[in-house]
Amino acid sequence: MYKLAVVGNPIEHSLSPLVFNLFAKQFNLELSYSKILAQDPADFTVKVNSFFNDGGLALNITSPYKNLAFQVAADKTSRANFCEAANFIRMQYGNILADTTDGIGLVTDIIFNKKFKLSEKNILILGSGFVLDSILLDLIAHNPLQISVLARNEERIKYLTKRFGTTPINSLVKYDIIFNSTPNSVDNLLFSQVTNLADGALCYDLTYNKESLFLAQMKKQNASINGYTGLGMLVMQAQVAFTALFKYIPDTALVIRQLTALGYN
Repeated sequence: MYKLAVVGNPIEHSLSPLVFNLFAKQFNLELSYSKILAQDPADFTVKVNSFFNDGGLALNITSPYKNLAFQVAADKTSRANFCEAANFIRMQYGNILADTTDGIGLVTDIIFNKKFKLSEKNILILGSGFVLDSILLDLIAHNPLQISVLARNEERIKYLTKRFGTTPINSLVKYDIIFNSTPNSVDNLLFSQVTNLADGALCYDLTYNKESLFLAQMKKQNASINGYTGLGMLVMQAQVAFTALFKYIPDTALVIRQLTALGYN
């Protein structure tokens, strides 16, 4: 039986165990997939080392530990090296290998599942958290017109501008794609600052909360938007990791239908 887990804080909301087990059923693989709560960075390091010392095969990493996961790995893929973040670490040749599959999952979901182009588009991202380190490289590779960031953390905004060439939000630009990486809370003031949505804009919540306040707010501003949660991103990035581990390519469309039937969308 293959031993896997997802590590983060909070962690109970994670659908990664369900997604990986649905993948595994397609190929009659037996997985032991658990959720591991890491209280702080020190606890994260201890639990990661304990997991691999106990025969663990791979870990998915969720917030807020993606940068720390990159640091604890001895080996890194080229994309993890550039992003300096990892959402997937595994044991390979006796060392921990770090990779980031978030950006690939997001881009694949948008282009192939949502049938929406990224090239020549004006993109706006709400928030400046570390998930951006994982997705910006893949977004840039598809040649958007620009990627703007709307956030409160000035230091992170400066870092993202220097590292990835992002720009501040521009009130004169009609944004074709808006990603939300911030909390879906009623006191989130960033939502009300998005007033320049293009007709038919793609509004994508990087979380997979079906009660997305972000999408509800965007719909109020422009009823023509196409709104989606991050469920597709979750499944598509998990496919990359699953295939790297087992050399099988799971049917993601089937898994998305199964998750939707369970009430996730």
